[in-house]
Amino acid sequence: VVVVTSQFGYSAQQEKVMKSQAFQNKDQLSMMAGRKTLEINPNHPVIVDLLAKVKASESDAAASSTAEVLFQTALIESGYELADASALVSRVYRLMSKELGVDPDAPVKEIEVPEEEEEEAEDDKDDDSDDSEEEEKKEKEDL
Repeated sequence: VVVVTSQFGYSAQQEKVMKSQAFQNKDQLSMMAGRKTLEINPNHPVIVDLLAKVKASESDAAASSTAEVLFQTALIESGYELADASALVSRVYRLMSKELGVDPDAPVKEIEVPEEEEEEAEDDKDDDSDDSEEEEKKEKEDL
């Protein structure tokens, strides 16, 4: 799956350069932005499964979300910037939660670390920094 532009528009790299210009003209940028085309492999198992889900129910929310993730990841892979990256991140987290069998809306549980373990970890860090300081002193003396 890739996203390509039309023959007469900016490529992904050209869009990035034009957006970074200090005195950019937003009208010109929108006028020259190429029409993006999503090219797919119709024989790929993901596409075949997605088509089957859409044929079964055009209002399938999972199929719609999967298609949006597919398009947005293709945009990123092709070098384009997303208008709303947080939407993609949210969808990816939901897909990961579903794959792991975790409720994405479940409240986060606070885990309390006993104070003894925290003190031991801090002591270990202090010991490591003391050892490195001693090694540096020995190296300076050798020079």
